Order: sequence, then C-alpha cells, then structure tokens
Amino acid sequence: MRSIHRRSSQASVNRPGSPSAFIALLVFTFFSNAFPTASWAGALTESPDLAYFDGPEFDDEKHRLDLVAPSDGSAAATMLWIHGGAWAFGDRKDDLELARAFAREGVAVAVMSYRLSPGSWRGEEFPATGVQHPEHVKDVARAFAWLHANADSYGLDDDRLFVSGFSAGGHLSALLAMDPRYLETFGLDPADMLAALPVAGGYDLNDYYTAIEEGMGEDTAIGHVLGVFGPRESLADASPITYLENATVPMLVLTEGQTADYTRVFEEAVAASGKTDLISFRYFNEETHASLLAMLSAEESPARDEMIAFMRSQLQD
Repeated sequence: MRSIHRRSSQASVNRPGSPSAFIALLVFTFFSNAFPTASWAGALTESPDLAYFDGPEFDDEKHRLDLVAPSDGSAAATMLWIHGGAWAFGDRKDDLELARAFAREGVAVAVMSYRLSPGSWRGEEFPATGVQHPEHVKDVARAFAWLHANADSYGLDDDRLFVSGFSAGGHLSALLAMDPRYLETFGLDPADMLAALPVAGGYDLNDYYTAIEEGMGEDTAIGHVLGVFGPRESLADASPITYLENATVPMLVLTEGQTADYTRVFEEAVAASGKTDLISFRYFNEETHASLLAMLSAEESPARDEMIAFMRSQLQD
C-alpha cells in the first residue's frame, strides 16, 4: 500500500505530509528495522525458513515462513501474518519482532514471505521484474493451506487459525478471507479461518488507483498500481470490496490516520450491505502508517491489545 495525501475529505485535509514525504515514509516503513524491540519475558520457540510450497514455481527465498510460538505450547490461536511493502518490497524477517510480540501474549504467528511485483517505479535501484496479481494472493493461500495441514506438527490447532497483515498484507488478508477461489484450490474455504484482521490495507483498488493518480501522478499510478494488478479493468477482481455481498468471515479492520480514507470506503460499503455485525472497524487516527506498524511490536500496544481481544472473542463464539 502507498499512503498519500488524499484529495478532498476533511480527514485528508487534516492529514500531514506531501507526496515526497510519503515516499520517505515508504522507505522508512519497509526498508528500516528501526522498530521497537520486544524484550519482555516469555520463552518462545522459533522455526525459521519453513517452505510452505514446493511446486515447479518454488522460490527458495519467498516461499517460506517463520513460525514463532510460546515454548510451553500454550498458544490459544495461530495467526498467519502477511508483511507490507506496496506488494513490491519487504520480507517476513522485517516483522519477526511483531511475531514475537504476539507470541508472548499467547498467539502463535506464522510470518510469511511472498513473491513480489516490480519495484522500479520507486527507482532504478529496485527490481524491474516480478509477479502480478493474483500471484501474491496465491502464495498467501499456499501458506494458509500449509499452516492448516501442518499446525498439529507444531503443537497448534488448525481449528484456531486467523489471517492478518499490514498495508499490502492487509489487502491480501482481506482478499483471502472474502474471495473463496484461492483456498478452493487446496480443498479449503474461508470458513477454515476463524477471522481476518487486516491492518491499514486497501479494499477498493479502483479508488486506490484514483487516489494515487491524484496524489502522486499518473506515472506512479501506472507503475505502482497497474504494475501490481495489471490493466485497470482487473482492479475490481483484486478488490476485497467486490466480494462483500457473499462475505462470511468475521473481520476486524484496523487503520491509522494516513490511510484511513481507504478504510472508510470499505466501511461505507459494509454499512450499506448490512454486514456491520460481521465486519467491524477501529481507527487509530493519531498514528501514521509507520507508527501503527511499530506499535504492533511494542511492549505496550493498544492496537495489538484490540487484535488479541478480537481473536479471543472469536474463540469464545
């Protein structure tokens, strides 16, 4: 996801920054490890670099996940976590502290990598080749299927699986929960997850394209958005909002002040569809895109607290 200075809403009027500032934000968020290090007590077991796919398109770097769980086997649930990075940058290793933070509170985390789109729209130093939609979400489905099939081998419960992610990962977690096609490949269904918790994602990619075009220019919109998803007519297919009418998976959607407009578009659609009992929203308007991600790794984290409380509520249903 890109966070930009949106066009005309009151929320965007009050939002700080400029296009150049948001480019700097993207670099900070996805190319820096300057996040708080979780150091509070809690013994963890880490199983790194587990291959979740071994087919002919296997990518030795990206088709892997790191599994972090309480050492005493006390995990109440397991969360598949999908990193952010505008679908073109980032890696599972960037979010290991986040995984440890959740695991210390009793939620095992499988933090995954996935194949990336070209990043050359950001500069010549970034890769000019990569995959397009739906390859990212196919990888997410592969990782979820692996976790469902192998949870028991790691002392986890395949009936207590959640999916979450940040920014681009928020979009992918929502899409996996709302479009059943990707899990059907593995004989699974979105009902095989208890809930999804997308964070600071995008849910209507036509709206996202327009926002990027107006805020950053047509060249960036084409290079970034269409570079990830293909022609504009394909954006609806990749948009979680397209599948809202038939959605069945409970969802907690979290966001911060800089990308809140993307979430409001989704929230308005949820209200119009009458699915407010299924999908709820939590805004951290005082946070930036970067600071909300950092908060999820911090020792004290209101956002993480809300996510864990939501997961516990789903375990009790």
